[in-house]
Amino acid sequence: MASSTRLFYLVGQFPAINHGYLLAEITYLRRFGIEVLVASVSPPDRPFEQLTPAEREEAAQTYYVKSVPVARAALAHLGEFLLHPLRYLRGLIFALRLTRGDPQRMFFHLAYFAEAVLVGRRMRDNAVSHLLANFSATVALITSHIFPVTMSFTVHGFGELYDPVGTSLAERISGAQFVRSVSRYGRGQLMLSCVRDQWSKLLYFPLGIDATDVPGPLRAMSSPPRLLCVGRLAPEKGQALLLEAIVALHRDGCPVQLRFAGDGPDRQWLEHRAAELGISSSVDFVGWVDPHRIRDLYGETDLFVLPSLAEGIPIVLMEAMAMQLPCVAPRIAGIPELIEDGVDGLLFALADVNDLTKKIRTLLSSPELCAKIGAKARARVVRDYDIALNTQRFAAALAERVGVKDLPK
Repeated sequence: MASSTRLFYLVGQFPAINHGYLLAEITYLRRFGIEVLVASVSPPDRPFEQLTPAEREEAAQTYYVKSVPVARAALAHLGEFLLHPLRYLRGLIFALRLTRGDPQRMFFHLAYFAEAVLVGRRMRDNAVSHLLANFSATVALITSHIFPVTMSFTVHGFGELYDPVGTSLAERISGAQFVRSVSRYGRGQLMLSCVRDQWSKLLYFPLGIDATDVPGPLRAMSSPPRLLCVGRLAPEKGQALLLEAIVALHRDGCPVQLRFAGDGPDRQWLEHRAAELGISSSVDFVGWVDPHRIRDLYGETDLFVLPSLAEGIPIVLMEAMAMQLPCVAPRIAGIPELIEDGVDGLLFALADVNDLTKKIRTLLSSPELCAKIGAKARARVVRDYDIALNTQRFAAALAERVGVKDLPK
């Protein structure tokens, strides 16, 4: 691997507790010879003292765009305008054109433009000519229209694909040197948002997890069985369906305990809904937990359930599978790439509470099936979703596509 490959890695928010895989990817990219400079639009999602040691070390080196004082940001914009007025105005016009005249979007895109100028200047100061964006592709795209840099971005799933017009996906693809999808499903969806002669820039490189730690021996099923659901509490995650499934299980004489690990805009509604359904005593909302605690939760769980209405290819599923947990998940998006129904997990029909309940009941009624599926689930993750191996492949592609260039002043 050529150690001269340099990359500016832009993230929407970093570190973030639900995006720990980005920290792992950055770490392995460096290990495989890519020089990575990290910038984050927003500061970490937790106070510095609540970050893990690895997150603290990375945060100390990260450039935080929104943390730049307003006066200094204004001087940076003035300096850029005086130094390169045509490029500055070209970028501003492009940012406004992306709004398609929508006043609300105009406000956001002016903010993106302001951030893009700071990102571009940081790249120039560090002589980096390529920008890889995660959850910040519009800022990266505008940056490439102001500064003589190239950009690419990673598509993780629902957030980037659900509104291709509103998120200017076609313009993002057109302006990118390449686009990386972490699922085959995502790559297919990207194909629908660009012309065919751009398909060659759509690359599939999956993410992964560190599955080197071998889980302890399988324990006997708890009484009552313990179910775990990990993820942001939001409408697209479908947790409301899981509450209905819990009611159905209880009604059928199969009481269970459910934990939701995560937080988000739906938490209050879900808590109220659980009370309304009379299952509050069986449902525990533990909020976001750090990586060490989440591993403990997996170890205390009998069955992992993901009820999502929209997904990419969830890291939490990989984590649960690596812990030999039998998983129930919807047959949507990239999930069938990860789980073969009946082999290393069970898939249910999207938004079908009856089918979801049936699949949960099937596993709870057969400890032997749980053990068999759990073992195969771990083997699947180790084989296909090892973060070190998958990042090594991605690093090789970056070294090939992102050559070191002299960045014009």
